[in-house]
Order: sequence, then C-alpha cells, then structure tokens
Amino acid sequence: MSLANLYQRHIEEIVRRHTRAMEFHGYNRVVIYSGAPKLPFLDDNHYTFKVNPHFKHWVPLLEHPQCAIDFRLGEKARLIYFQPEDYWHKPPADPKGYWTETFDIQLATSFDDVISALAGDTDRCALIAEDATCLPELPKSQVNPSVLIDELHYHRAYKTEYEGECLRRANRRSAAGHLAAGEVFMVGGTELDIHHAYLTGAGVLEAELPYGNIVAVNSHSSVLHYHGAEREKMTPSEIHSLVIDAGADYLGYASDITRSYAFRSGEYAQLLEALDQVQQTLVAEVSIGQNFADLHWRAHYLIACILRDFDFVMMSPKDMVSEGITGVFFPCGLGHFIGLQVHDVGGYLMAPRERPRLRDPRAPYLRMARNIEAGQALTIEPGIYFMDMLLGELSRSKHSYKVNWEKIDAFKKYGGVRVEDCLLVHEDRVENQSRDAFAAIARETGVKALKVGASPVKTLDAVD
Repeated sequence: MSLANLYQRHIEEIVRRHTRAMEFHGYNRVVIYSGAPKLPFLDDNHYTFKVNPHFKHWVPLLEHPQCAIDFRLGEKARLIYFQPEDYWHKPPADPKGYWTETFDIQLATSFDDVISALAGDTDRCALIAEDATCLPELPKSQVNPSVLIDELHYHRAYKTEYEGECLRRANRRSAAGHLAAGEVFMVGGTELDIHHAYLTGAGVLEAELPYGNIVAVNSHSSVLHYHGAEREKMTPSEIHSLVIDAGADYLGYASDITRSYAFRSGEYAQLLEALDQVQQTLVAEVSIGQNFADLHWRAHYLIACILRDFDFVMMSPKDMVSEGITGVFFPCGLGHFIGLQVHDVGGYLMAPRERPRLRDPRAPYLRMARNIEAGQALTIEPGIYFMDMLLGELSRSKHSYKVNWEKIDAFKKYGGVRVEDCLLVHEDRVENQSRDAFAAIARETGVKALKVGASPVKTLDAVD
C-alpha cells in the first residue's frame, strides 16, 4: 500500500482518538499550534525550529512555524497555513501532496491572520501548544489540559501502519549513516570526521537529526549523552573504541540506533560481542503481554552474568542485581517508546484515563513500564559503562572488595559499550527495524555492517 493510502487510514484513526478523548473530557474543539521560532538571549539568530509533536501527528509539516490544526467534532479539520511574504528566508511552498485533501486549508500571510482565523468559539476549546499566543483570549485552564493530553499520549504508543512505515524508513536512513561512520572510525577518523560521515551517509543536515549525535571515542563513551567532537587525529595505538548513538528522521518520525566498535581484537572486543549477544537475546524475548520493567531487570541479570564472566565483579549475578551493583555499570533504562519523539510519551500511562504510574525508585531513569502490546514501537539498548563517579561510589561501599579494580581501571580507556535497535511489535512477530535496515542495505549494495566487537581491518588487528 502506498504511503498516501496509509496516511489516509492514519488520519482516520487520529480523528477517532481525538473525538473519543474530546467527547469524554467535555471539549468540542481542539487547536494544535505548530509552534514559533525561538531566539537565544540577546541574539537575533533563531534556534533550529522544532515542531509541536501533536501537530506533526496530524500533518507531515516539520519546518512550518505558526501554523495550526483546528479540529471541531464532526467537521473536517482546518489547517491554518502560515505563508508569510518574506525576502530574508525562504517562505513555505504552496501546500501540496497527499495530505492536503485531509484539511480545509486557509492561508495566512501574517500572524495576525492566524489569530483572526482561530478567534471565537472558545467555550469548550482546548489548545495544545507551547504558549497561547495564537488564541490569546483562551482561559489558561483550557491550555494543555492534562487529562486530554494524557489520553492522547496513552494512545500514541499504538502506531498506525503509516507510522510504522515512517519509522521503517527512518531506520533505513540511520543505518546508511552508521555504515559510513563505522568505516571512517576504522581508518582512524576523528569524532568530527565520524559525525560528518554519518550525516553524509544518512543524507541529512545536522539540523534535521531527531537528536544530537553521540559520537564517543575511547573513554568519552562513559558519558551517556556525550556531545563533544574531537578534531585532533590520534595515532592508531591511541584509538581503542567507538560508541555511536545516532538516529534519523522521516516525516517527523525518529529512529534511534547505537553501535559500538573495537579498534582491534582483544578482551574489549570480546566484551562487545558478549553485550551484543545479550541485546539480541533481550530482543528475542520481547513478547506481547510482557511487562517492560520486568525485561529491564532481566537485562540487569544478563549484564551481571557478563560482569561475572569477565571477572569485573566476584559475586553471583542474582546478588549483583539485588545489591544494586549492576546499576553502577548500567545506570540507565533498557529502552523507551519511539515515534514522533525519540523518547516518545506514555511510558507510565497504564490506561487512557488514569494517572501515570509512579516510577520505581530502583530504576529512576527507566522511561517505560507498560506491558508490551501490538502496535508499540520501542528500543532495546543494554550497556556496560565504566564511569568514574559511580565507580567511586562503589569503591566506598561494603562491596568494594568484591570488585576487580585493576581490571576495571584497565577498561576505563574504552569508556563503555551500548547496542541499540528499534523494534515494532506486531500481533504475530517483533520486527527489528534497525537490523532489517542494515540487512536490506547489504542486500542492495553489498556493503555490510561492521561486526560488533571485531575489527575488519587486518592491519589494526593487534591484540590490546
């Protein structure tokens, strides 16, 4: 089925979801504002515009500030399309494409026109927007009503076929970028070189990324959200490892893929292979009805097995988990929903009209605890990290004597390891969209992904 046909079915579902939520919560109109450009303090160069995710759920317009969806129960949705007359910037093109038939489109050449087009009929109107400038007369209580937004966020976890296809294409773009980035790392490229190779391979501008690339060579990968970019070349003997966490966007839908590489063979390469096997084991265990938090703790157990097998910690895996030792090496969550946002919403909304579940204090950074169901898109991303701060806390704990500190110190130069894939859950299977994307590129071009944990470059294949 074409993307256009999938979009029409997608919009039908979005209308149903909004209609149910609006009727239950007492609204007959909802306005969704795309947002406005923002200026840094004392500057006149705008930040990169990021559209309201509720807006792009309706329409694939990502670079269109000051537009609005105006949906009233039982009526065709209106799109207020802001198209200013401007010689400083390229104005939006005339609206065209498969999505245009969904809306009654009203052009606006000034923001005052947008305000005029939306004025009136606000008694039972809800506004979903960063601010209320487009509906200045609206009472604050009707701006971003939490009960309405929570219900919409709950249902965002269930992707339509259109959304699934957009996610699939986003993974394809990201996989192409990862292939290019991995090759540049293996010939000794800097972090900046690797980042640029990713952008070229994915065919995107940096401003089009769904999140800032994490390109972490050596110990930098111990910083979970590292956003540096070293420019200085290193000699081959100075290069040890790469963790690259980089995604791509397709019509507003994000991919989020992480790959880790060893620059040469040795025990670190073996650690990467072990972690990659754990990640694939966890992916294989994803099933409908399973609680994601339970899978998170399963990941902790498997990581504990690695810590034992590699002689980092001399404890049983069960004790490592119960005593919080695995949290030192894996302090983040196993994964998250993905879609219109990289860390998509609704991870703790257990039902459409219930308050969010409280987070487990043992896993404060786990972003979802719902049961796995068909239609959900999520990531699986276990990791092992050697972080000075957390290792310092462990060294002062009662368990310090059970830790092989000499070996851990030797691994600090590698920083860590993470492997992450994007999944889409179907009724009868779990689609690994990330690995499928790598495989598809290999079939079409003959270019295969670098094997996680082992260097393909023989001249660098010396033991650490």
